Amino acid sequence: MLVSKVIRKIESLFNKRPSPKNLLGELLQGSSLMGNLTTMLSHKNPILLFYVDVTDFHQVVQVQGDYWARQVLDLLQSVLQEKAKVIVNCSEEILVQNIWGDDFLLLCQPITNIQSNQLIKLSTAMRIALEEDLRRELIKLTGINLRLHVGCTTIDQNTNHTPEHRLYNAIKEAQKVAKGTWSQQTVHLLPEFNDLLSQKAFHIVYQPIVSLQTGEIFGWEALTRGPKDSFFGSPSVIFNFAEEVGLLFPLEKICRELAIKNFGISMGNQKLFLNIHPYTVNDPQFVAGETRRLLRDNHFSEANLVFEITERQSIQDFGQFNKTLSHYRRQGYRVAVDDAGAGFSSLQAIAEVRPEFIKIDSSLVRDIHTNRVRQALLETFVIFAQKIGCSIIAEGIETEEELTTLYSIGVHYGQGYYLGRPAFPKPAVTKTALNKIASLTYRNPTGVWQRAFPIGEICEPSVQVNIGTPVKNIKEILDANELLSGIVVTDDGQPAGLIMRHHLARYLGTQYGAALYFQRSAYAIMDPHPLVVDATDPIEQVSQQAMCRDKIKIYDYIIVTHGNKFHGIVSVEILLDTMTKIRIEMARGANPLTGLPGNLTIEREINTRLVEQSPFSLIYLDLDHFKCYNDRYGFENGDRLILLAARLLTSVVRNFGLPTDFIGHVGGDDFVVITRQDRSEEICRKYIRYFDRLVRNFYSIEDKQIGGFYWLDRQGQENWFPLVSASFSILDCSGHCTPEALAQKAAHLKHLAKKKVGSVYVRGCNKEV
Repeated sequence: MLVSKVIRKIESLFNKRPSPKNLLGELLQGSSLMGNLTTMLSHKNPILLFYVDVTDFHQVVQVQGDYWARQVLDLLQSVLQEKAKVIVNCSEEILVQNIWGDDFLLLCQPITNIQSNQLIKLSTAMRIALEEDLRRELIKLTGINLRLHVGCTTIDQNTNHTPEHRLYNAIKEAQKVAKGTWSQQTVHLLPEFNDLLSQKAFHIVYQPIVSLQTGEIFGWEALTRGPKDSFFGSPSVIFNFAEEVGLLFPLEKICRELAIKNFGISMGNQKLFLNIHPYTVNDPQFVAGETRRLLRDNHFSEANLVFEITERQSIQDFGQFNKTLSHYRRQGYRVAVDDAGAGFSSLQAIAEVRPEFIKIDSSLVRDIHTNRVRQALLETFVIFAQKIGCSIIAEGIETEEELTTLYSIGVHYGQGYYLGRPAFPKPAVTKTALNKIASLTYRNPTGVWQRAFPIGEICEPSVQVNIGTPVKNIKEILDANELLSGIVVTDDGQPAGLIMRHHLARYLGTQYGAALYFQRSAYAIMDPHPLVVDATDPIEQVSQQAMCRDKIKIYDYIIVTHGNKFHGIVSVEILLDTMTKIRIEMARGANPLTGLPGNLTIEREINTRLVEQSPFSLIYLDLDHFKCYNDRYGFENGDRLILLAARLLTSVVRNFGLPTDFIGHVGGDDFVVITRQDRSEEICRKYIRYFDRLVRNFYSIEDKQIGGFYWLDRQGQENWFPLVSASFSILDCSGHCTPEALAQKAAHLKHLAKKKVGSVYVRGCNKEV
């Protein structure tokens, strides 16, 4: 149908941004429609627009020929003019326009106001009346019958839009009603939605995005809510409806404006995440810099704004999309891919866009502590993010267990009800979540006790210059100090960029480099996006970020801030040297055979748990008859059996315990596990089941068949020794326990377990007030 061509043509005209008077000129040349419409609009009364076309009109042309097809259209136009007077109580002025082919518009001004719920009735009444009149006439002329599409809407009275623009919107609405694209409810709700847009009657709430390493608020996601008593209270209803009726661009424009205006004071370098539909990025008004002007008016930096591209919509043209995103990135904006794992072509979108942040959909986060497949998938995302130099944000965190698992995997940031619900003004992180993150800071994902070593402890002072400093002066500073590798560029005490010696040489080393850049400011040649970290960030996290930078920047300074102000720099050499020392220190406390934490680390972990005063279980594992096995089969096989015990214990705890569980190797054939009380017995049962089956492989066929062997005991007497078994003692610590009482009770339980035959576990409780 031609009207589709009309709409596409109008849309192309909009994209070219022509002057309003020429918007529909190409389509309605020689027609008096626009002039008459302007006159009707001046009367201030509502204007009804009917859209009418013939169903399968091409078949009429094919069967009846061009002549009779033209007769049908002439008949339709005359009947349409007559029925408008009958169906609608209109004023004398009725306009009927054949746009093209079988597509007609009818415009009239009703004498009385037409309510939105009457529009569907008017469309139906018009269609039935037209088809009935046409049927009688067409049977005489051609012997055929016709079915029509009829849609009705009103042309809005918004004086901010040109008549062409208002006609364009009305044609789209009427066409969708006629073709059944819009339901009766959609037509009924459209005026209410337009009122919300014109009044900007939406509310913005902010949900914190929290560092899972420090508990600090990294940023906020701006979320839109409608009036509570309205059909448009839910954000999903708001945006789905806007997309359906073609009002997504103006809706997102209003939401951006409200989110920035209502954000308030930004603490430090906190980011504001704004949801952006992929199509909106190419909106001419968006590209024109309107958002940037809005930021300036509200004293907000482009570097603190993150465009969150929803992954629930496919991106058709990545080339054009990336070209537009590059425009924003050059201005300092950042990009996040939202709903990763739940939308269209997630991996392709991430690979093409190369976002600074990947937001993992809540469907992958839900109950992740019980789902090994989701854990493995998130681990892969974290490794992938490290390689491309971006950060992972997990959405929808609702429980302590989900937070703990995400922390253990190495996810950078989190968002969800457990951390903070959306609210206005901006809410704080919940105390429960802060306390949990603080407790996790003292353990790494493998369970080994480790103090979080902040990067600020190794940062050094550095030469800094103002952003307006001439390049000539910067070169003089570097020439005067051969040991200086770079200079930090600051603006009002905040880091704005970085100039490394080898980067400066690239600019000035060309034939005309000095002439081009000597008198220009530092801003012209600095790297505007160096690696900037907070003084409290853990050194391991900073090390991962540093190693994931582009190769050309791999040895650049790492800029350290404190309270968003420049604090110092860390060179890659110092960073790697410190990391090596930390690894060596950790290795000293590990058992050389199994690599598990040794006695010093075990003591620290137990003391940490006791200080927290939260209930836990201390599991002590001892292998029965191991000494005799070691004497009979030799030390090499004995070590193999110890390694089996350690690896099996690690596997069982990983699969049936919690990410925060601790495993230690006391020495020899003795191990400890610290876990939650409700997990301890399951760990012991699973271990015994697997161990008793696997340990048989360490014996000869003869010993395996008879279930043991005869060997000399400690008194030199020949005695029967069964296969090595596992004895567990489980000590529950509730309330206040002392290390001395804990050790005494654990030794007693171990003695009880060793008295029993085969692989067993015993359980006891230690309470002291």
